[in-house]
Amino acid sequence: MPKIKVVHIISGLGIGGAQTLLLDIAGQIIRSSDVELNVITINSGEYLETYRNAGINTIDLAEEGLVNPKIYFKLKKILKELRPDIVHTHLHKADFYGRLAAKSVGIKFIFSTCHNYSTKHSGADIDQLSVFDRIDNFVVNHTGCRLIAISDIVRKYLINRSSAFSSVTETIYNGVDVERRIIPKLTEEQMSNLRHELGFNREDKIILIMGRLEVQKGHLFFLNSIKELLKTSDNLKILILGEGSLKRTITEFLENEGLTNKVKLTGFLPDSEPYTEIADIIAVPSHWEAFGLAAIEGMIKGKIVLASDVGGLAEIITNNQDGFLYKNNDASDLRMKLEMILKDYPNLDHIKTAAMNKVKEKFDIKTTALKYYNSYIRATS
Repeated sequence: MPKIKVVHIISGLGIGGAQTLLLDIAGQIIRSSDVELNVITINSGEYLETYRNAGINTIDLAEEGLVNPKIYFKLKKILKELRPDIVHTHLHKADFYGRLAAKSVGIKFIFSTCHNYSTKHSGADIDQLSVFDRIDNFVVNHTGCRLIAISDIVRKYLINRSSAFSSVTETIYNGVDVERRIIPKLTEEQMSNLRHELGFNREDKIILIMGRLEVQKGHLFFLNSIKELLKTSDNLKILILGEGSLKRTITEFLENEGLTNKVKLTGFLPDSEPYTEIADIIAVPSHWEAFGLAAIEGMIKGKIVLASDVGGLAEIITNNQDGFLYKNNDASDLRMKLEMILKDYPNLDHIKTAAMNKVKEKFDIKTTALKYYNSYIRATS
């Protein structure tokens, strides 16, 4: 039986949930003897060498800009050479150019994973269609594309855009490599040393926030909501991993509030796992979130996760059972939940265990990859 040829096209390989998902899924699928998989990235990024080092054949178009016809023609040329059975796109630029290029060279089976439920940078409203949504609807219909939603809120967003999408959309949750991540990466001594390198001691309670420093991720709201608690709690510290346009604003806020000794910004780090292991609490204060990879990365490590009750986060976490949710944009509720966690922390082992079990059962990347694989088999059979 000939191999199924699959080409994934992604807008870029900077740091993000879509890039991590594709890396993990591709890493699983290339183990299948009946699939030949390639990845095309329109623009390079920090993950490019990570993909290649993982054994994933990755082609970099090295093209920038939203309106760039060269992207379309380069994709057409490469797809003609590779002659895949399936093209699978990720993120808006790849969705637009990738689907059209695939359609133009006669590829029958086109998939797109929708990684968000907003095309705006200012907020998310699944009931409001933007100009980009309308353009995307046209391209989906024109190319006969099948859609994968990374959570039920994303599926609802797609169907709200067009009721016709109901029959071509399935939900496949993101996942993490449970088998690998459940094994501690650091020894107790290494964790102590890393804490010391970051300026933390053994007694400190560390809250870790991972994600781009952008409005969506809610860093400033979180810091502003708990600033008095930080000032009065000697051993409460915050560690922030990530880069973004709000870095200077966040730094100035910390300086103005006298919190530079309580909050550590590391910038971009290629491997967040060791920092998850030294943390006590994982905070995910997003104002909107299609899934919430940082949450399950914390849960599988047996960490207490405190998150806003938005989007995919509310699908991942069952409040007071395997984590804690606070009302989005409700500073009082956030403070109350955090104070409760800090007070009861020694008695929350049952929450940690439930969190680990949920990720094992529902968010294992092997299950995610198998569902992708089965979608490909169904389409081509």
